[in-house]
Amino acid sequence: MGSQHSKHEKILPTIELLDNEAHEQFRYLLGRRFHNVSDIIYDLPNDEDEVDRLHLEHFLTRDVWKSNFSSPITPQLEAGCKVLDVGCGPGTWTIEMAMNYDKTSFVGIDISPIFPMEIKPSNVNFKEANILDGIPYPDESFDFVHMRYMFPSFTQMQWEEIVINEIVRVIKIGGWLELCEYELCQNCGPVLESLLSARREMLIKEGRNPEVARILGELMENTQHFDDVCHKTKEIPIGQWAGKIGEVGRDNIVTRMIGIKPALSLFMNITSKQYDEMMQKSIKEFNEYKTFFVTSRWYAKKKVKNTT
Repeated sequence: MGSQHSKHEKILPTIELLDNEAHEQFRYLLGRRFHNVSDIIYDLPNDEDEVDRLHLEHFLTRDVWKSNFSSPITPQLEAGCKVLDVGCGPGTWTIEMAMNYDKTSFVGIDISPIFPMEIKPSNVNFKEANILDGIPYPDESFDFVHMRYMFPSFTQMQWEEIVINEIVRVIKIGGWLELCEYELCQNCGPVLESLLSARREMLIKEGRNPEVARILGELMENTQHFDDVCHKTKEIPIGQWAGKIGEVGRDNIVTRMIGIKPALSLFMNITSKQYDEMMQKSIKEFNEYKTFFVTSRWYAKKKVKNTT
């Protein structure tokens, strides 16, 4: 991608904020709270409803994958090492991992301070930070870096020029990087497909790549710090047709789509009520079309950079 990305407009509008403190950290729209960081396009909320969804999404992902990670690092975690979770959200993954591996030190960073600062395991620390400004740790600080479901946060150019390189910088030689991302839903009915088509158009207009989950291995290899990048995928069903796990998948997708309503309904030039009606029709389509979405895990061990 070229320099034209700097010209991409942000769909989420600037609106009147509630008070001075909110002006510094948050913006509000249609009753939802969002971050107020100028260079991050991420358009999902950061309020209590979104925290609940992120908790749900963590348990859904863990149950489908039957694990919290795929990298072969269990011996290091059991012996004690240093782990960074980028875009940790409310810290669900970080805290669960810290409880499972109490000899290892965990750090979670996020632009939104929605993580717990007091009630947490003693081997966990959280820090408010924007990766686009640099991860606030020295080179080669961590044995394992984990990042999940962050594709809506960055443009293609930011992925290529900043995000991957900054993550790799803080990984020790011999340490592991694991990136987990999702693709937009498949086997969609016509109403959901119309919403997702608008979502794709919106992402592309802002310079974001809706298919970034498919190219993360290439981005990792382009740093010349990784060989033999491993890739695994799992399908997450959406709807009662798949039983309990499908119901949880449905709840996750529905609450995610509700979360992006302020931005997407504006982009589609439809009312909040019209958007809600489309969502209700989409829910009915899940079972008929057996809707699902694909999640990917890309992981590899960092080596000395190729110089040839």
